[in-house]
Amino acid sequence: MITGHCRTADGENAIKLFHGMLQGGQKIDSFALSSALSTCADLATLKQGEMIHCQSVKIGYDVEISAHGSLIDMYAKTGDLQAAKSTISQVKSPDLKAWNAMLEGYSHNGKTEEAMKIFDEILKNNLRPDHVTFISLLTACSHCGLTDEGKFVWNYMKENGLRPGPKHYSCMVSLLSRARLLEEAEEMISESPFSEDYIDLWRTLLGSCVTNRNLELGVRAAEEVLSIDTDDNATHVLLINLYAAAGKWDAVTRMRRKMRGLMLEKDPGLSWIEVMNDIHVFSSGDQSHPKINEMQDELHRLQGNMKRSKTYGK
Repeated sequence: MITGHCRTADGENAIKLFHGMLQGGQKIDSFALSSALSTCADLATLKQGEMIHCQSVKIGYDVEISAHGSLIDMYAKTGDLQAAKSTISQVKSPDLKAWNAMLEGYSHNGKTEEAMKIFDEILKNNLRPDHVTFISLLTACSHCGLTDEGKFVWNYMKENGLRPGPKHYSCMVSLLSRARLLEEAEEMISESPFSEDYIDLWRTLLGSCVTNRNLELGVRAAEEVLSIDTDDNATHVLLINLYAAAGKWDAVTRMRRKMRGLMLEKDPGLSWIEVMNDIHVFSSGDQSHPKINEMQDELHRLQGNMKRSKTYGK
């Protein structure tokens, strides 16, 4: 059940079930610990992860490689790279999963140099890098705009017999687009086996066309997406932004009218916060939280304090 909730992105209930096992006096095995730690990694809840880490030490599962891999993943994804590094240093022979977790942590935090060092460690330990390894490396290069390094990693992967998947192509398209190599990015998408059914590639290129005000290429990218999914609201929004950046206000009006006709709305972004060991999830305009009235009262109180402070400042 814990793993099931974890895999369906229902981390809150996964953690509640784990704590239910503890309170019920049930035996906690390494499988339950690994799943709970993976949930903490996905939710980026460091405090919960530290509590589960303490529990693993108490019952002696911290020495198992499966628990170690999940611990490294949890600390890396929550940004505590020093703790992740300390954890992996305690493992005599880290497996590829552990190294990949460390690599992903450095990649996510934009530490490309450290990520490349981890890649060297993987090779030194005679481990064969897998698809996850190269996704993290390409992501790190993309985030830091290291075009030459990204191309090296891409070629190394292909030369060693690994066939790039959609996520690898997405990283490379993002890398090329950020380097303003938009035509090269378009060529890579067209030559990929995913150009007709993986719209994120074209959408990534479209987003860069908005930034670089490349109207012609952006329209082509949008047409590719809409030929696959005519109701893709994210593409409609990006296309409006593209026309606005190019000063095509008639086209902006026409696209907005089209969106209203299709009854399209932007998917709300979600935020979450950990308070007193509970995870609270919010979206813009959300009124469903059971303590919404208390939160609004507190917000009004803070706004009143700000107004008074501004008045006194005068």
